Amino acid sequence: MFVMLKRNINLFIALYVMLVVGLETYTYWHMQLRSWQPATSIGRMVFYYSFFTVLSNLMLAISCLWLAFSPNCNRFIFRIIRLNGLVGVIITAIVYNSLLRGIHVPPNIFMRFANESLHVVIPLLGILSWLIWGPFRRISFRVIIGSLTTMLIYAVYIFVLGFFTHYYPYPFINVTKIGYPHALFNASIVMLAFIGFAYLLWAIDCLRR
Repeated sequence: MFVMLKRNINLFIALYVMLVVGLETYTYWHMQLRSWQPATSIGRMVFYYSFFTVLSNLMLAISCLWLAFSPNCNRFIFRIIRLNGLVGVIITAIVYNSLLRGIHVPPNIFMRFANESLHVVIPLLGILSWLIWGPFRRISFRVIIGSLTTMLIYAVYIFVLGFFTHYYPYPFINVTKIGYPHALFNASIVMLAFIGFAYLLWAIDCLRR
């Protein structure tokens, strides 16, 4: 019964993320919600799937779906995806609720639901489910290095994309408005936060063994 409950919780989180991301994908494909967003549907898709929030929630969903069908999975790629998802949604929740909340108000009740889900509800569900059910013994120095490598790739991608399109997913890394020194400094702060939370989760992982 305990195993079934754990699987159902993971499956619920995965489906919840897919529902919310699917809702926002449909909306972004059909609507230009704000004037500064890309005018074409394809452009908005690239822009939407460049958000750290979206990618972090998807990483969490993939790891939860993986656990729903393979509860004892210990593959290296799974461990990286799992850590990326957990640390990513922690940073998402903290940055959004401390710095970004209220900057752009969702235009309707459906988008408000999606917004709160991705920035508050799903991060809480993801972290609580991990703290209660794990799985543990999945974080190591090698896994953290793997996760940091993907973060660096993401950072390079965002700045290269912004260089060619002048679109940046977040104001604190918008080179067009604040310049490269400030944008790179802010990105470094996020990277340091990622490292800090990764080591915090590793410490918890060790204590739960």
